Amino acid sequence: MRIIWQEMKKIFNPVMLLILVLINMLMYYIFIDFDISVFPNGRPATDHYHIGIEMVEKYGHELDEIELKDFKEVLQQEIKKADEYIQSDKEFAELGITTYEESREMNIDMDKNPAYSQLHSKIVFDKGVDFFWEIPAREDIIEDFEYIKERYGYGYIEQPTEDQERRIQEVVNTGAVNSIFPAYPVEDNFHSISKNITITILVSVLFMISPIFIRDYKNNMIGLQYTSKAGRSLFKKKVAAGVLSAFLITTILLVVYYSMYATNDIGMFLASGINSFMGTVYWYDFTFLQLIIVTIGLTYVLSLSLSLVAIYVSSICKNYIAIIGFQLPIFVLVCVLIFNKSLLSEAFLINSSQLKVAVLYCVIIISPIILLIWKKRREKNQDILFE
Repeated sequence: MRIIWQEMKKIFNPVMLLILVLINMLMYYIFIDFDISVFPNGRPATDHYHIGIEMVEKYGHELDEIELKDFKEVLQQEIKKADEYIQSDKEFAELGITTYEESREMNIDMDKNPAYSQLHSKIVFDKGVDFFWEIPAREDIIEDFEYIKERYGYGYIEQPTEDQERRIQEVVNTGAVNSIFPAYPVEDNFHSISKNITITILVSVLFMISPIFIRDYKNNMIGLQYTSKAGRSLFKKKVAAGVLSAFLITTILLVVYYSMYATNDIGMFLASGINSFMGTVYWYDFTFLQLIIVTIGLTYVLSLSLSLVAIYVSSICKNYIAIIGFQLPIFVLVCVLIFNKSLLSEAFLINSSQLKVAVLYCVIIISPIILLIWKKRREKNQDILFE
């Protein structure tokens, strides 16, 4: 254990830690900050978010037919308020518009009426009058609920397979689809930020773990290690030190970044099911909190697996250029898989093959383990040659 501790101290030397902090600051401001500081992002995302909060506070985490009627009454009240606003506005009066419905009808031929087009732009975009954003958002929610059986899930799949069709019908028939969970913007924001957090962690782990053997090569220590029993067993201890260090780095960064994510004020949706009429279909009946926990678990899997890859590559390369040459294609491939929705939370969406996801994770987990076992056996053969 003492040797493992000494190896971890080498990994966490002050210079490397300082550079790690700088890397994370850079990655945060480039990739993560936007999803935290600009949430919800504009309109109608803000309206869907606030209406979602209102619905959870008023109806709980699921919507039924009785509550839908109440929601429709709220919509009618909003339309009446919009009518009153329009009737009190001189510019609308000059155009002969007295109700919200008349205003909406004018939107159809807006290009033919420059005066109304200018007024609409002023009211909706310049002044940002809430009625003109909230009413369409509420109507969209009502429409999504009323057409669950006809539309739910099919917007993401052109020709559903039997399994996909069965899953969609299961979500609808069990009532899980009644969950109040605004995929736009809450779910979209989580998918985006979780991917960027994971990639930042992977960069951090690769940076810190990759030099684990290279220092010994630079100091000509590899040959000397075979002259003692402790030296011959150092490979396993270095692997243990690398994995423990990767786990520690991953844990600290997850705590830091997800604590920042918590400031997005999404707590009221944690108990909501992710298979919602307001969003998408998943293969599993997770709550939002469970989806976050599973995503964190998958981040650990990717981080620890890539740390094993970094340890193996470091053990066979004698300089940093070779390490980068080996690891960069692997890192790029993982990033491509993440952004292609093959890993992390988006891998559980109805349009993702769960067999492909399982195979990918098996390859990601097993491959570096096999390589390190092979390397360890090779080390034993080298011991015999040195004797």
